[in-house]
Amino acid sequence: MSYSQNALNFSLHQDLKLLAIGDNRGNDAGTINFVARIKYEGKDNSLGYFVYGLEYENAFLTTKYTRYAAFTGFTFMDIFNDYNLQVTPSVGIGNIHRENTNLLSFSASLQLEYFLSERVRLSFLNQITERSDLEFLYGKLEYRYSFFFGIEIQLFKFKPKY
Repeated sequence: MSYSQNALNFSLHQDLKLLAIGDNRGNDAGTINFVARIKYEGKDNSLGYFVYGLEYENAFLTTKYTRYAAFTGFTFMDIFNDYNLQVTPSVGIGNIHRENTNLLSFSASLQLEYFLSERVRLSFLNQITERSDLEFLYGKLEYRYSFFFGIEIQLFKFKPKY
């Protein structure tokens, strides 16, 4: 069975904490903080497949936060002998734009996906981001953890070359 390899996917995730309870930094419950991703999935081998992608994050915090990034990782298939469950560790580099300033930022993610159908997956994205914007604004560099939930949809598969 091959659900996804050599395909282009789109996903949309929302930060669960900001949506459900907010934070202690002036952002109330219901705060929108979403990550949209375009991800290419390479050809699979016995363990899994490589992924490459672009992501866009937009958070409506007390001041607007925008992050553009590129990421790469490896998806492990057949986790716990369940082909519908896949895990993808990845690393990324990007740009945070806040208060008319662009700042370099690094991130690390762990995405867990569960196939609802051949083209649709439930997705959980655990992410640690270097918040260089906080160093710029407040003089202290921090690494922030976020837990996003969302959905990933396969846009199309590429035809194999023979």
